[in-house]
Amino acid sequence: MSLHLRIATLERTVFDEDVDIVMLPGEAGELGVLSGHIPLITPLILGEIVAKKNGEEFVMAVSGGMAEVNQGGVLVLADQAERAEEIDEHIAETARAKAEEIMKEKRSDEEGFAEAYAELQKSLLRLKVARRKRKEHISNI
Repeated sequence: MSLHLRIATLERTVFDEDVDIVMLPGEAGELGVLSGHIPLITPLILGEIVAKKNGEEFVMAVSGGMAEVNQGGVLVLADQAERAEEIDEHIAETARAKAEEIMKEKRSDEEGFAEAYAELQKSLLRLKVARRKRKEHISNI
């Protein structure tokens, strides 16, 4: 049995398909959802959403939001979300380097340092997700 997974941001729908299982980065830890899961609402943290359907894996980077699990499936309202294949590794790597540079400059500015650290974490996640998809693609060749 499958469940419907919909991931949306304010700008667009990132994913909208039936899947066999979805793994979510919840505040209390990773949450696995199968068809028939009990209803719940949970906050999401920066991390990966992994959905599987017929052996195929769909990986997305999410920077937070909320997930609702109900009988109809899973609805994720994300602050930001991207599918692995949408991530430009070069842009993510540039953002990582820029965030690291800002962190060096803002060592005495707690707020500036925290903002740069958050950007660093987002860029590292984007790189991880993009490289995971690329590695999967290469191994299938």
